[in-house]
Amino acid sequence: MFKRVIPWLSKRINFLIEKGSRGKVTQLAVPRWVLLAVAVAFTFLIGFAGLSITSRVTEQVDYDKLVHLEENNKLLQTQYEELNEQIDSLKTLLGLLGKHDLQLRVQANMEVLPKDVRELGVGGEKRKDKELLALEQIKSKQYQDVTEISATVDELLRRAKYQKESFLEIEEKLKKNKFLRDHTPSIRPCNGWQCSGFGYRIDPFTKRPRMHNGVDISNAPGTPIIATADGVVSYTGARSGYGLCVKLDHGNEIETFYAHISAFYVRPGEQVSRGQVIAAMGATGRSTGTHLHYEVRVAGKPVNPLNYILDEGDFEY
Repeated sequence: MFKRVIPWLSKRINFLIEKGSRGKVTQLAVPRWVLLAVAVAFTFLIGFAGLSITSRVTEQVDYDKLVHLEENNKLLQTQYEELNEQIDSLKTLLGLLGKHDLQLRVQANMEVLPKDVRELGVGGEKRKDKELLALEQIKSKQYQDVTEISATVDELLRRAKYQKESFLEIEEKLKKNKFLRDHTPSIRPCNGWQCSGFGYRIDPFTKRPRMHNGVDISNAPGTPIIATADGVVSYTGARSGYGLCVKLDHGNEIETFYAHISAFYVRPGEQVSRGQVIAAMGATGRSTGTHLHYEVRVAGKPVNPLNYILDEGDFEY
């Protein structure tokens, strides 16, 4: 094979070159191996130049990426510092809310949860996302910072969730307390003098011992009578022995009863508020004089009304 190739390479290729305007032609004979060598050299030159250009372009791209990454890193570092400041502010705010929560629970006579429950809230370990796992696998120096921020944010979210639920619970408790407070008799039904108390007494008409289910308060005819708590008017009208009377339903199985009145200013089903004038004192029914017969009943049973008058002193005009 080489015997055939060597003679082939040794053969010359003639090139005719025209010179000048006279058309003089010069013949140039070049061996084939020379042309082949030139072609190979040219090919290597082109390839080397291409590799150099590609390498240069790649280096420039890598450099641009590095500069861009450094700029992003500086920006991320700034954002990281700002985020830490915001987290510190949130911790301070949650601490203040926690103290306020504790005060409200004490005032509302509610259970005070242990400190670790109040501060850490509830919830299990947070799962690591793909990005965090990737940082961990390549042992990035940012892994520790990101892990700490992630854990802190998770803790703050749990504490915020607990605080929200706790405040809702306190709000509901305070609403119930306010309802109970507003709907529990606590003031005098009118001005005047107490002329008869709660308990057994000698009936002024039969002269025999008899249970007196309320207190009697005497004053001038027309003296205003007020509701002793918020409630709903459940009855107005006349009853045997009591004359004209008004009954209020305050909820929680508590009722108040006002009897021997001369006039009432409310109607059944009407909402009334503590301190609202509902009637005028009179002497209707079986009465020895102008006075109010006032009762407080719990679960249908009469109780001493004086226990439901918080500003109780001597009744006086």
